[in-house]
Amino acid sequence: MADNVKILYAEDTPSDAELTRHELTRQGLAHECTVSADLAEIEGLLKGGGFDIFLSDFALKKFDAEDLLELRNRLAPGLPFIIVTGTLPDEQAVELLRSGATDYVIKDRLSRLPTAIIRALAERQERLKLDRARRDTEESEARYRELFECSTDLLFLVSLDGAITIGNPAFTALAGRAPAELAALRVEALVPAAERERFSARVAAAAAGEPPAQFETAFVSAAGKEMAVQGAFYPRGAGGRVLYLQGIFRDITEQRALETQFRQAQKMEAVGRLAGGIAHDFNNILGAIEGYATLGMRKLSETDPLWGDLGEIRRAVVKASALTKQLLAFSRKQAIRKEPLCPDALIENLRNMVKRIIGENIELKTEVAPGLPQLMADAGQMDQLLLNLFLNARDAMPGGGTIGVRAEAVKREPYEVRSPNPETAGTLFIRIRVADTGTGMSPQVMEHIFEPFFSTKEKGKGTGLGLSTVYGITRQHNGWLEVKSSEGKGSEFSVFLPAGALTPATPAAPRPESPPAAPAAHGHGVSVLIVEDDEDLRRMAAKALAAAGYTVTGAAGAVEGLSLFKAAGGAFDLVFADVVLKDGTATEMAAAMRELNPGARFIFASGYVQPGPVMDAIERLGCRFMIKPYAIDALLAAISACLKDLKKT
Repeated sequence: MADNVKILYAEDTPSDAELTRHELTRQGLAHECTVSADLAEIEGLLKGGGFDIFLSDFALKKFDAEDLLELRNRLAPGLPFIIVTGTLPDEQAVELLRSGATDYVIKDRLSRLPTAIIRALAERQERLKLDRARRDTEESEARYRELFECSTDLLFLVSLDGAITIGNPAFTALAGRAPAELAALRVEALVPAAERERFSARVAAAAAGEPPAQFETAFVSAAGKEMAVQGAFYPRGAGGRVLYLQGIFRDITEQRALETQFRQAQKMEAVGRLAGGIAHDFNNILGAIEGYATLGMRKLSETDPLWGDLGEIRRAVVKASALTKQLLAFSRKQAIRKEPLCPDALIENLRNMVKRIIGENIELKTEVAPGLPQLMADAGQMDQLLLNLFLNARDAMPGGGTIGVRAEAVKREPYEVRSPNPETAGTLFIRIRVADTGTGMSPQVMEHIFEPFFSTKEKGKGTGLGLSTVYGITRQHNGWLEVKSSEGKGSEFSVFLPAGALTPATPAAPRPESPPAAPAAHGHGVSVLIVEDDEDLRRMAAKALAAAGYTVTGAAGAVEGLSLFKAAGGAFDLVFADVVLKDGTATEMAAAMRELNPGARFIFASGYVQPGPVMDAIERLGCRFMIKPYAIDALLAAISACLKDLKKT
């Protein structure tokens, strides 16, 4: 209560007003009393506020307590209103109290007035506290309701017998039931059958009052779709007694999918590096086999039984070389030449070819959106990519079915782009979708489909390199793949490639030599420095060139090669070098050699090369380039052509 009670007193008899003030003072109630008998003035005072209590005579000359009570209700509804009157019938007193009067005091019993004022003020304080508490409760409920209604988390309440009693909109959308229907949903029905035992144990632990512990599980939507969630059950109740449980879970499906994509990308990158390294070393081995087989055949007549055997070895080298090319495509280390390609022409050309190999029991449907921008891509690799997808679809439908191919332009937000180099990919892509109506794949199979040599086909019916080649070619073209499949419902592969209009053309790698079928030229004493870190391949090449009349010097690396070049004063007619050496790169070595002899000629070879600084340097040096494994005749032809160019200059 205020130290000094401020009173507004409506009274038109001054002596009565004075008696009232005197009684309040006598009983020790400190107060300030403003007396008025003017209705307009009283209205103004009420509007101004600042009073703790309103006293009023019942009957004034021009108005009465009912008029003042109505005024109070309109202008200051919470202000205590006490009637001080000479006489007041009981019926009228009851009516006034119903209308909002706090109390009434008969003037010949004024000694009751201080007590009535104190009680009225105390009741007012209590009402104010209750009002504040109610407002706080309402605001708290409103905030909670807003959080509950607007949260994307899955919030729901569970009774101790396992019935779901209420859920927020995010939860009811998952459950596929209206709020009134949730009572029919048991909490264990939220998860797949395989998870129910573990899930029920979590519910039981929370019902027993155990502290909540976060865990991951899967919720099943009304449509049967699973989503990964993380959360806990929280015991709720009073006095140490659990009355119900509150489930708070968060959808982490996208997060887990991104983590899986990241792990898969890391795994594929590691496998790609391994595959590229294996292909590089294997190509060196194949080169030596090819070379020695060729040298052996030159010493034999075609009627010799060994001639045919050595020819079979060379044919086996060609087959093995095709496998390494697929590994190199997967590891994105195969030399490519990008050029503008029309998606419709690309698909139409493949359509005519594929129709002959997919079988009569398979229908091929193609659809190309009009006005597509061009692709900057390697035509041969695009043919291989689509062919592999077509063959994969065919093999998934042994009993026949339909292959649907659609090409269209799509836009992606920057955060949706999954290219190896998203900063150069732009936001406009050509999506080529190949869908089949075949057997489909399980999630376990889909985790491994792009790994080299992984295959679900019978032994002998596939190398397991088809889809890994598709993966590598797509990544090498700065694109990505998306796969949808389920067992028994077919598969859909979508290849996303940057549209040519927004993708700068990558400098083309030098084309591998295509030697003529003419006999190899002879060296006539021409000096050749061979720089090759694979000893078997270096010895084979040296032997083949020496047999052709060249003077050959071998070096096992860039340092030794440069040292030999310096020792000879740069007097080699030609340097034949592997691009990637264990102690450096051939282009750096060649640049140093050119400083000693500006007219030095070079031929480079590699099992894998992709557009980049090394191939740019080869172009700047104006050098020839060969893909490993190379045939001896191709090497001799390339050297002969290079020396002819030297004579012309």
